[in-house]
Amino acid sequence: MRSDEEEARECTEEGLVEDREVSRRDFLKYAGVAGAVIGVGGGLGGLLAACGGGTTTTTGGATTTAGGPTTTAGGPTTTAGGPTTTVVSGPEPPKQDKIVIGASRSISGISAFFDQNAFGPAYRLWIKDVNAAGGINVAGKKLPVEIKEYDDQSVLDNATRNLIKLIDQDKVDFVFAPTSTAFLFAAAGVCNAKKYILMSAEGGATSLEKEMEAGKMPYVFQFLSYSNHNQMPVMGGLCTELGIKTASFMYIDDLHGIEYHSQAEIFLSSAGVKILSDTAVPPGIKDVSSIIKKIQAENPDLLCSFQYPPENGLTLGTMMQLNYNPKAVLLGPGGSFQVFYGDPGFKGALDGCMFEGAWSPKSTPAAKEYTDKFIAEFGPEHIDYWGALIYRAELEFFQQAIETAATLDQDKIADVMRTQHVKTVMSDDTFMNPFQILDNSSYAGQIGQWQNGFPQVIDPAPKRTTAKIWYPKPTWAEAGAGSTTSTS
Repeated sequence: MRSDEEEARECTEEGLVEDREVSRRDFLKYAGVAGAVIGVGGGLGGLLAACGGGTTTTTGGATTTAGGPTTTAGGPTTTAGGPTTTVVSGPEPPKQDKIVIGASRSISGISAFFDQNAFGPAYRLWIKDVNAAGGINVAGKKLPVEIKEYDDQSVLDNATRNLIKLIDQDKVDFVFAPTSTAFLFAAAGVCNAKKYILMSAEGGATSLEKEMEAGKMPYVFQFLSYSNHNQMPVMGGLCTELGIKTASFMYIDDLHGIEYHSQAEIFLSSAGVKILSDTAVPPGIKDVSSIIKKIQAENPDLLCSFQYPPENGLTLGTMMQLNYNPKAVLLGPGGSFQVFYGDPGFKGALDGCMFEGAWSPKSTPAAKEYTDKFIAEFGPEHIDYWGALIYRAELEFFQQAIETAATLDQDKIADVMRTQHVKTVMSDDTFMNPFQILDNSSYAGQIGQWQNGFPQVIDPAPKRTTAKIWYPKPTWAEAGAGSTTSTS
Protein backbone atom coordinates (compact mmCIF):
# COMPACT_ATOMS: atom_id res chain seq x y z
CA MET A 1 0.00 0.00 0.00
CA ARG A 2 1.25 3.47 -0.78
CA SER A 3 1.43 6.23 1.81
CA ASP A 4 -1.23 8.93 1.94
CA GLU A 5 1.20 11.34 0.38
CA GLU A 6 1.91 8.97 -2.49
CA GLU A 7 -1.80 8.42 -3.02
CA ALA A 8 -2.36 12.10 -3.75
CA ARG A 9 -3.96 12.81 -7.09
CA GLU A 10 -1.85 12.45 -10.20
CA CYS A 11 -2.62 15.22 -12.67
CA THR A 12 -1.89 15.66 -16.33
CA GLU A 13 0.94 17.92 -17.34
CA GLU A 14 -0.04 21.47 -18.10
CA GLY A 15 -0.12 22.08 -21.81
CA LEU A 16 -1.04 18.53 -22.83
CA VAL A 17 -3.49 20.16 -25.16
CA GLU A 18 -4.56 23.75 -25.42
CA ASP A 19 -6.74 24.86 -22.49
CA ARG A 20 -10.05 25.99 -23.89
CA GLU A 21 -13.70 25.61 -23.01
CA VAL A 22 -15.91 23.24 -24.97
CA SER A 23 -18.49 24.96 -27.09
CA ARG A 24 -21.52 23.23 -28.59
CA ARG A 25 -19.72 23.29 -31.95
CA ASP A 26 -16.60 21.70 -30.42
CA PHE A 27 -18.67 18.94 -28.85
CA LEU A 28 -20.50 18.14 -32.05
CA LYS A 29 -17.20 18.09 -33.93
CA TYR A 30 -15.48 15.70 -31.54
CA ALA A 31 -18.50 13.43 -31.13
CA GLY A 32 -19.09 13.24 -34.86
CA VAL A 33 -22.68 14.42 -34.79
CA ALA A 34 -24.66 16.72 -37.05
CA GLY A 35 -27.39 18.92 -35.62
CA ALA A 36 -29.64 17.13 -33.15
CA VAL A 37 -29.27 13.69 -34.75
CA ILE A 38 -26.53 11.82 -32.89
CA GLY A 39 -25.19 8.63 -34.43
CA VAL A 40 -23.08 7.09 -31.73
CA GLY A 41 -22.12 3.98 -33.64
CA GLY A 42 -20.44 5.92 -36.43
CA GLY A 43 -19.67 9.21 -34.69
CA LEU A 44 -17.95 7.82 -31.62
CA GLY A 45 -16.06 5.25 -33.65
CA GLY A 46 -14.30 8.14 -35.35
CA LEU A 47 -13.76 9.96 -32.08
CA LEU A 48 -10.68 7.95 -31.22
CA ALA A 49 -8.93 8.93 -34.41
CA ALA A 50 -9.87 12.56 -33.88
CA CYS A 51 -8.22 12.44 -30.47
CA GLY A 52 -5.14 10.58 -31.65
CA GLY A 53 -6.09 7.21 -30.21
CA GLY A 54 -6.62 4.97 -33.24
CA THR A 55 -9.21 2.23 -33.28
CA THR A 56 -7.22 -0.76 -32.02
CA THR A 57 -9.04 -2.30 -29.07
CA THR A 58 -7.93 -4.25 -26.06
CA THR A 59 -9.62 -7.50 -25.17
CA GLY A 60 -10.78 -8.51 -21.73
CA GLY A 61 -9.81 -5.26 -19.99
CA ALA A 62 -6.54 -4.22 -18.41
CA THR A 63 -3.44 -6.37 -18.60
CA THR A 64 -3.60 -6.87 -14.84
CA THR A 65 -6.60 -9.16 -15.23
CA ALA A 66 -5.74 -12.67 -14.15
CA GLY A 67 -7.60 -15.93 -14.43
CA GLY A 68 -11.03 -17.00 -15.66
CA PRO A 69 -13.99 -18.32 -13.71
CA THR A 70 -13.07 -21.99 -13.94
CA THR A 71 -9.60 -23.55 -14.08
CA THR A 72 -8.16 -27.02 -14.09
CA ALA A 73 -5.93 -27.34 -11.06
CA GLY A 74 -2.84 -29.46 -11.55
CA GLY A 75 -4.04 -31.05 -14.79
CA PRO A 76 -4.90 -34.79 -15.01
CA THR A 77 -4.24 -36.73 -11.84
CA THR A 78 -3.76 -40.51 -11.91
CA THR A 79 -4.88 -42.44 -8.86
CA ALA A 80 -3.41 -45.85 -8.10
CA GLY A 81 -5.34 -48.58 -9.87
CA GLY A 82 -8.00 -46.18 -11.14
CA PRO A 83 -8.78 -44.05 -14.20
CA THR A 84 -7.32 -40.63 -14.88
CA THR A 85 -9.46 -37.87 -13.32
CA THR A 86 -9.52 -34.09 -13.61
CA VAL A 87 -9.78 -32.11 -10.41
CA VAL A 88 -11.67 -28.87 -11.06
CA SER A 89 -11.23 -26.07 -8.55
CA GLY A 90 -13.02 -22.76 -8.26
CA PRO A 91 -11.82 -19.52 -9.84
CA GLU A 92 -8.20 -18.70 -9.19
CA PRO A 93 -7.61 -15.41 -7.39
CA PRO A 94 -5.73 -12.71 -9.32
CA LYS A 95 -1.96 -12.57 -8.98
CA GLN A 96 -2.02 -8.81 -8.44
CA ASP A 97 -2.30 -7.24 -5.00
CA LYS A 98 -4.55 -4.28 -5.73
CA ILE A 99 -7.20 -2.97 -8.12
CA VAL A 100 -6.33 0.26 -9.92
CA ILE A 101 -9.21 2.39 -11.16
CA GLY A 102 -8.43 5.24 -13.55
CA ALA A 103 -10.37 8.45 -13.95
CA SER A 104 -10.17 11.66 -15.94
CA ARG A 105 -12.06 14.17 -13.85
CA SER A 106 -12.64 17.92 -13.95
CA ILE A 107 -10.61 18.76 -10.87
CA SER A 108 -10.21 22.29 -12.23
CA GLY A 109 -12.08 24.43 -14.73
CA ILE A 110 -15.77 25.21 -15.20
CA SER A 111 -16.97 21.72 -14.22
CA ALA A 112 -14.88 21.37 -11.05
CA PHE A 113 -18.02 21.88 -8.95
CA PHE A 114 -19.18 18.39 -9.89
CA ASP A 115 -16.00 16.64 -8.82
CA GLN A 116 -16.08 18.55 -5.54
CA ASN A 117 -19.75 17.92 -4.74
CA ALA A 118 -21.13 15.04 -6.83
CA PHE A 119 -19.45 11.79 -7.91
CA GLY A 120 -16.05 12.82 -6.48
CA PRO A 121 -16.96 12.61 -2.78
CA ALA A 122 -19.11 9.53 -3.39
CA TYR A 123 -16.37 7.41 -4.95
CA ARG A 124 -13.72 8.59 -2.48
CA LEU A 125 -15.89 7.53 0.45
CA TRP A 126 -16.61 4.19 -1.23
CA ILE A 127 -12.89 3.53 -1.74
CA LYS A 128 -12.22 4.40 1.89
CA ASP A 129 -14.93 1.99 3.06
CA VAL A 130 -13.79 -0.79 0.71
CA ASN A 131 -10.19 -0.53 1.87
CA ALA A 132 -11.18 -0.34 5.52
CA ALA A 133 -12.87 -3.72 4.98
CA GLY A 134 -9.71 -5.15 3.43
CA GLY A 135 -10.64 -4.65 -0.22
CA ILE A 136 -12.88 -6.22 -2.84
CA ASN A 137 -13.13 -10.01 -2.56
CA VAL A 138 -12.06 -11.51 -5.89
CA ALA A 139 -12.14 -15.31 -5.84
CA GLY A 140 -11.28 -15.37 -2.15
CA LYS A 141 -8.53 -12.74 -2.31
CA LYS A 142 -9.24 -9.25 -0.99
CA LEU A 143 -7.76 -6.52 -3.16
CA PRO A 144 -7.59 -2.90 -1.95
CA VAL A 145 -8.61 -0.22 -4.43
CA GLU A 146 -6.35 2.56 -5.66
CA ILE A 147 -7.43 5.52 -7.78
CA LYS A 148 -5.25 6.94 -10.56
CA GLU A 149 -6.78 10.28 -11.47
CA TYR A 150 -5.95 12.92 -14.07
CA ASP A 151 -7.29 16.46 -14.22
CA ASP A 152 -8.92 17.16 -17.60
CA GLN A 153 -9.31 20.84 -16.67
CA SER A 154 -12.93 20.69 -17.90
CA VAL A 155 -11.69 20.37 -21.50
CA LEU A 156 -13.27 17.64 -23.63
CA ASP A 157 -10.23 16.65 -25.67
CA ASN A 158 -8.17 16.45 -22.45
CA ALA A 159 -10.72 14.05 -20.98
CA THR A 160 -10.65 11.79 -24.03
CA ARG A 161 -6.87 11.70 -24.25
CA ASN A 162 -6.57 11.03 -20.53
CA LEU A 163 -8.99 8.13 -20.78
CA ILE A 164 -7.09 6.58 -23.68
CA LYS A 165 -3.82 7.02 -21.76
CA LEU A 166 -5.27 5.34 -18.67
CA ILE A 167 -6.36 2.33 -20.69
CA ASP A 168 -3.53 1.96 -23.23
CA GLN A 169 -0.50 3.15 -21.27
CA ASP A 170 -1.35 2.93 -17.57
CA LYS A 171 -3.35 -0.27 -18.14
CA VAL A 172 -5.70 0.37 -15.24
CA ASP A 173 -8.11 -2.38 -14.26
CA PHE A 174 -11.24 -0.25 -14.56
CA VAL A 175 -12.22 3.35 -15.29
CA PHE A 176 -14.67 5.81 -13.81
CA ALA A 177 -16.61 8.25 -15.98
CA PRO A 178 -15.65 11.91 -16.47
CA THR A 179 -17.93 14.79 -15.46
CA SER A 180 -20.90 16.12 -17.48
CA THR A 181 -23.18 14.66 -20.15
CA ALA A 182 -21.05 15.73 -23.12
CA PHE A 183 -17.93 14.16 -21.58
CA LEU A 184 -19.85 10.95 -20.78
CA PHE A 185 -20.99 10.75 -24.39
CA ALA A 186 -17.41 10.98 -25.63
CA ALA A 187 -16.14 8.50 -23.02
CA ALA A 188 -18.81 5.97 -24.04
CA GLY A 189 -17.27 5.69 -27.50
CA VAL A 190 -13.77 5.26 -26.13
CA CYS A 191 -14.69 2.64 -23.53
CA ASN A 192 -16.93 0.68 -25.85
CA ALA A 193 -14.15 0.52 -28.46
CA LYS A 194 -11.59 -0.45 -25.82
CA LYS A 195 -13.97 -2.99 -24.22
CA TYR A 196 -13.88 -1.34 -20.81
CA ILE A 197 -16.93 -1.06 -18.57
CA LEU A 198 -18.14 2.54 -18.28
CA MET A 199 -20.66 3.47 -15.59
CA SER A 200 -22.19 6.92 -15.78
CA ALA A 201 -21.28 9.61 -13.29
CA GLU A 202 -22.60 13.19 -13.68
CA GLY A 203 -24.20 12.63 -17.05
CA GLY A 204 -27.36 11.40 -18.76
CA ALA A 205 -27.85 9.03 -21.66
CA THR A 206 -30.65 10.46 -23.77
CA SER A 207 -28.30 10.71 -26.76
CA LEU A 208 -26.93 7.21 -26.14
CA GLU A 209 -30.24 5.39 -25.74
CA LYS A 210 -30.81 4.34 -29.35
CA GLU A 211 -27.38 2.76 -29.56
CA MET A 212 -27.82 1.10 -26.16
CA GLU A 213 -31.22 -0.26 -27.15
CA ALA A 214 -29.69 -1.64 -30.36
CA GLY A 215 -27.03 -3.47 -28.33
CA LYS A 216 -24.20 -1.36 -29.75
CA MET A 217 -22.96 -0.12 -26.36
CA PRO A 218 -22.38 -3.40 -24.48
CA TYR A 219 -19.86 -1.89 -22.05
CA VAL A 220 -21.89 1.21 -21.11
CA PHE A 221 -24.14 1.21 -18.02
CA GLN A 222 -26.32 4.19 -17.15
CA PHE A 223 -27.12 4.80 -13.48
CA LEU A 224 -27.80 8.51 -12.98
CA SER A 225 -31.39 9.56 -13.64
CA TYR A 226 -31.89 11.97 -16.54
CA SER A 227 -34.40 13.74 -18.78
CA ASN A 228 -36.58 11.52 -20.97
CA HIS A 229 -36.09 8.21 -19.18
CA ASN A 230 -36.79 9.55 -15.71
CA GLN A 231 -37.46 13.14 -14.72
CA MET A 232 -39.51 14.89 -17.39
CA PRO A 233 -42.33 12.29 -17.38
CA VAL A 234 -42.67 12.80 -13.60
CA MET A 235 -42.52 16.58 -14.00
CA GLY A 236 -45.30 16.40 -16.57
CA GLY A 237 -47.43 14.50 -14.09
CA LEU A 238 -46.73 17.07 -11.38
CA CYS A 239 -47.80 19.86 -13.72
CA THR A 240 -51.13 18.11 -14.17
CA GLU A 241 -51.50 17.55 -10.42
CA LEU A 242 -50.68 21.18 -9.53
CA GLY A 243 -52.57 22.80 -12.40
CA ILE A 244 -49.50 24.32 -14.05
CA LYS A 245 -50.56 25.64 -17.46
CA THR A 246 -47.59 27.66 -18.77
CA ALA A 247 -43.80 27.38 -18.63
CA SER A 248 -40.67 29.16 -19.85
CA PHE A 249 -37.28 27.45 -20.21
CA MET A 250 -33.67 28.54 -19.88
CA TYR A 251 -31.10 25.93 -20.90
CA ILE A 252 -27.33 25.81 -21.10
CA ASP A 253 -26.20 25.53 -24.70
CA ASP A 254 -24.41 22.18 -24.48
CA LEU A 255 -25.54 18.56 -24.64
CA HIS A 256 -27.11 18.59 -21.17
CA GLY A 257 -29.25 21.61 -21.90
CA ILE A 258 -30.08 20.45 -25.42
CA GLU A 259 -31.37 17.12 -24.10
CA TYR A 260 -33.34 18.57 -21.20
CA HIS A 261 -35.19 21.38 -22.92
CA SER A 262 -36.18 19.16 -25.85
CA GLN A 263 -37.53 16.43 -23.57
CA ALA A 264 -39.29 18.96 -21.34
CA GLU A 265 -41.07 20.33 -24.39
CA ILE A 266 -42.32 16.83 -25.21
CA PHE A 267 -43.50 15.75 -21.77
CA LEU A 268 -44.79 19.08 -20.47
CA SER A 269 -46.63 19.81 -23.70
CA SER A 270 -48.20 16.36 -23.47
CA ALA A 271 -49.42 17.35 -19.99
CA GLY A 272 -51.18 20.39 -21.46
CA VAL A 273 -48.51 22.95 -20.53
CA LYS A 274 -47.98 25.78 -23.03
CA ILE A 275 -44.29 26.59 -23.57
CA LEU A 276 -43.97 30.37 -23.74
CA SER A 277 -40.24 30.60 -24.51
CA ASP A 278 -37.14 28.43 -24.75
CA THR A 279 -33.88 30.37 -24.34
CA ALA A 280 -30.36 28.99 -24.85
CA VAL A 281 -27.74 30.35 -22.44
CA PRO A 282 -24.02 30.11 -23.29
CA PRO A 283 -21.79 28.46 -20.65
CA GLY A 284 -20.04 31.03 -18.49
CA ILE A 285 -22.54 33.83 -19.17
CA LYS A 286 -22.14 36.78 -16.79
CA ASP A 287 -25.48 38.58 -17.13
CA VAL A 288 -28.92 37.01 -17.58
CA SER A 289 -30.99 40.03 -16.55
CA SER A 290 -32.42 40.58 -20.04
CA ILE A 291 -33.53 36.93 -20.22
CA ILE A 292 -35.14 37.07 -16.77
CA LYS A 293 -36.96 40.31 -17.63
CA LYS A 294 -38.32 38.72 -20.81
CA ILE A 295 -39.57 35.67 -18.88
CA GLN A 296 -40.98 37.90 -16.15
CA ALA A 297 -43.04 39.68 -18.80
CA GLU A 298 -44.31 36.29 -20.06
CA ASN A 299 -45.48 35.47 -16.52
CA PRO A 300 -45.32 31.64 -16.73
CA ASP A 301 -46.54 29.42 -13.92
CA LEU A 302 -43.25 27.50 -14.10
CA LEU A 303 -39.68 28.54 -14.89
CA CYS A 304 -37.36 25.63 -15.75
CA SER A 305 -33.62 26.29 -15.49
CA PHE A 306 -31.80 23.46 -17.29
CA GLN A 307 -28.35 24.88 -16.62
CA TYR A 308 -25.16 24.02 -14.75
CA PRO A 309 -24.42 25.33 -11.23
CA PRO A 310 -22.66 28.61 -12.14
CA GLU A 311 -25.46 29.59 -14.53
CA ASN A 312 -28.18 28.40 -12.15
CA GLY A 313 -26.67 30.46 -9.35
CA LEU A 314 -26.56 33.53 -11.58
CA THR A 315 -30.17 32.96 -12.67
CA LEU A 316 -31.46 32.64 -9.10
CA GLY A 317 -29.53 35.68 -7.91
CA THR A 318 -30.88 37.74 -10.79
CA MET A 319 -34.47 36.64 -10.11
CA MET A 320 -34.07 37.71 -6.49
CA GLN A 321 -32.58 41.07 -7.45
CA LEU A 322 -35.45 41.73 -9.85
CA ASN A 323 -37.97 40.44 -7.29
CA TYR A 324 -39.34 38.02 -9.85
CA ASN A 325 -41.35 35.27 -8.13
CA PRO A 326 -42.90 32.67 -10.44
CA LYS A 327 -45.31 30.19 -8.92
CA ALA A 328 -42.85 27.33 -9.45
CA VAL A 329 -39.14 26.98 -10.24
CA LEU A 330 -37.44 23.76 -11.40
CA LEU A 331 -33.66 23.78 -11.09
CA GLY A 332 -31.18 21.57 -12.90
CA PRO A 333 -27.67 20.70 -11.64
CA GLY A 334 -26.76 22.64 -8.52
CA GLY A 335 -30.31 22.98 -7.30
CA SER A 336 -30.09 19.64 -5.50
CA PHE A 337 -26.88 20.46 -3.65
CA GLN A 338 -26.86 21.42 0.02
CA VAL A 339 -24.07 23.90 -0.71
CA PHE A 340 -26.41 25.65 -3.16
CA TYR A 341 -29.23 25.90 -0.63
CA GLY A 342 -26.82 27.16 2.03
CA ASP A 343 -25.21 29.83 -0.14
CA PRO A 344 -25.13 33.01 2.00
CA GLY A 345 -26.36 35.02 -0.98
CA PHE A 346 -29.60 33.04 -1.11
CA LYS A 347 -30.30 33.04 2.66
CA GLY A 348 -32.69 30.11 2.51
CA ALA A 349 -34.59 31.54 -0.45
CA LEU A 350 -34.54 28.19 -2.27
CA ASP A 351 -37.36 26.91 -0.07
CA GLY A 352 -40.15 25.90 -2.42
CA CYS A 353 -37.85 25.49 -5.43
CA MET A 354 -38.03 22.12 -7.15
CA PHE A 355 -34.92 20.27 -8.25
CA GLU A 356 -34.01 17.33 -10.46
CA GLY A 357 -32.91 14.17 -8.75
CA ALA A 358 -34.14 13.24 -6.26
CA TRP A 359 -33.80 11.50 -2.94
CA SER A 360 -34.14 12.39 0.71
CA PRO A 361 -32.85 11.13 4.06
CA LYS A 362 -36.51 10.27 4.62
CA SER A 363 -36.56 7.92 1.62
CA THR A 364 -35.37 4.85 3.54
CA PRO A 365 -33.49 4.07 6.77
CA ALA A 366 -30.48 3.14 4.61
CA ALA A 367 -30.61 6.56 2.94
CA LYS A 368 -30.63 8.26 6.35
CA GLU A 369 -27.68 6.14 7.51
CA TYR A 370 -25.71 7.01 4.38
CA THR A 371 -26.54 10.71 4.77
CA ASP A 372 -25.14 10.69 8.29
CA LYS A 373 -22.02 8.85 7.16
CA PHE A 374 -21.44 11.18 4.22
CA ILE A 375 -21.89 14.31 6.34
CA ALA A 376 -19.51 12.96 8.99
CA GLU A 377 -16.87 12.51 6.28
CA PHE A 378 -17.29 15.65 4.17
CA GLY A 379 -19.60 17.99 6.06
CA PRO A 380 -23.21 18.82 5.14
CA GLU A 381 -22.33 21.30 2.41
CA HIS A 382 -21.03 18.69 -0.07
CA ILE A 383 -24.03 16.36 -0.23
CA ASP A 384 -26.03 16.15 -3.46
CA TYR A 385 -29.70 15.18 -3.27
CA TRP A 386 -29.74 14.18 -6.93
CA GLY A 387 -26.76 11.90 -7.32
CA ALA A 388 -25.10 11.03 -4.01
CA LEU A 389 -27.33 8.06 -3.18
CA ILE A 390 -27.34 6.87 -6.81
CA TYR A 391 -23.53 6.98 -6.99
CA ARG A 392 -23.19 4.95 -3.81
CA ALA A 393 -25.71 2.39 -5.08
CA GLU A 394 -23.87 2.23 -8.40
CA LEU A 395 -20.56 1.51 -6.71
CA GLU A 396 -22.10 -1.13 -4.45
CA PHE A 397 -23.72 -2.69 -7.51
CA PHE A 398 -20.35 -2.73 -9.31
CA GLN A 399 -18.52 -4.24 -6.33
CA GLN A 400 -21.08 -7.02 -5.98
CA ALA A 401 -20.76 -7.79 -9.70
CA ILE A 402 -16.97 -8.14 -9.37
CA GLU A 403 -17.32 -10.40 -6.36
CA THR A 404 -19.98 -12.53 -8.05
CA ALA A 405 -17.93 -12.86 -11.23
CA ALA A 406 -14.87 -13.73 -9.09
CA THR A 407 -12.59 -12.17 -11.69
CA LEU A 408 -11.41 -8.80 -12.99
CA ASP A 409 -12.38 -9.70 -16.54
CA GLN A 410 -14.47 -6.88 -18.06
CA ASP A 411 -16.74 -9.16 -20.11
CA LYS A 412 -17.57 -11.51 -17.25
CA ILE A 413 -18.31 -8.63 -14.89
CA ALA A 414 -20.48 -6.93 -17.52
CA ASP A 415 -22.43 -10.17 -17.95
CA VAL A 416 -23.19 -10.18 -14.23
CA MET A 417 -24.14 -6.50 -14.23
CA ARG A 418 -26.69 -7.06 -16.98
CA THR A 419 -28.66 -9.63 -15.00
CA GLN A 420 -28.01 -9.27 -11.27
CA HIS A 421 -30.62 -8.04 -8.79
CA VAL A 422 -28.92 -6.84 -5.61
CA LYS A 423 -29.60 -4.84 -2.48
CA THR A 424 -27.93 -1.43 -2.34
CA VAL A 425 -28.18 1.67 -0.20
CA MET A 426 -30.88 3.00 -2.55
CA SER A 427 -33.09 -0.02 -3.16
CA ASP A 428 -33.59 -3.58 -2.00
CA ASP A 429 -33.85 -4.57 -5.66
CA THR A 430 -31.32 -2.66 -7.75
CA PHE A 431 -31.06 -3.86 -11.35
CA MET A 432 -30.58 -2.78 -14.97
CA ASN A 433 -33.31 -2.82 -17.58
CA PRO A 434 -32.65 -4.79 -20.82
CA PHE A 435 -30.82 -1.77 -22.29
CA GLN A 436 -28.31 -1.47 -19.41
CA ILE A 437 -30.07 1.55 -17.91
CA LEU A 438 -30.97 1.44 -14.22
CA ASP A 439 -34.58 0.37 -13.89
CA ASN A 440 -36.95 3.14 -12.80
CA SER A 441 -38.13 1.10 -9.82
CA SER A 442 -34.63 1.26 -8.32
CA TYR A 443 -34.66 5.04 -7.77
CA ALA A 444 -35.77 6.83 -4.62
CA GLY A 445 -37.36 9.61 -6.70
CA GLN A 446 -37.03 11.96 -9.67
CA ILE A 447 -38.20 15.44 -8.60
CA GLY A 448 -37.45 17.05 -5.25
CA GLN A 449 -38.36 20.27 -3.45
CA TRP A 450 -36.63 22.23 -0.70
CA GLN A 451 -38.92 22.70 2.29
CA ASN A 452 -37.47 24.56 5.29
CA GLY A 453 -33.97 23.60 4.22
CA PHE A 454 -34.81 19.90 3.91
CA PRO A 455 -34.90 17.96 0.61
CA GLN A 456 -38.23 16.25 0.01
CA VAL A 457 -39.12 13.86 -2.81
CA ILE A 458 -42.36 15.05 -4.43
CA ASP A 459 -42.88 12.21 -6.95
CA PRO A 460 -46.32 10.58 -6.80
CA ALA A 461 -46.81 7.97 -4.07
CA PRO A 462 -45.25 5.75 -2.87
CA LYS A 463 -42.00 7.73 -3.34
CA ARG A 464 -43.27 11.10 -2.05
CA THR A 465 -41.67 11.85 1.31
CA THR A 466 -43.84 14.83 2.22
CA ALA A 467 -47.62 15.02 2.32
CA LYS A 468 -47.84 18.36 0.51
CA ILE A 469 -46.08 20.11 -2.34
CA TRP A 470 -45.52 23.81 -1.88
CA TYR A 471 -47.38 25.45 -4.77
CA PRO A 472 -47.29 28.31 -5.36
CA LYS A 473 -43.85 28.43 -3.83
CA PRO A 474 -43.11 31.11 -1.22
CA THR A 475 -41.72 34.41 -2.46
CA TRP A 476 -37.98 34.92 -2.01
CA ALA A 477 -38.62 37.05 1.07
CA GLU A 478 -41.03 34.53 2.61
CA ALA A 479 -38.70 31.62 1.93
CA GLY A 480 -35.76 33.50 3.38
CA ALA A 481 -37.77 34.06 6.54
CA GLY A 482 -38.40 30.30 6.84
CA SER A 483 -42.01 30.29 5.70
CA THR A 484 -43.88 27.01 6.03
CA THR A 485 -46.91 28.15 4.05
CA SER A 486 -48.22 25.42 1.74
CA THR A 487 -51.18 25.30 -0.63
CA SER A 488 -50.92 21.98 -2.39
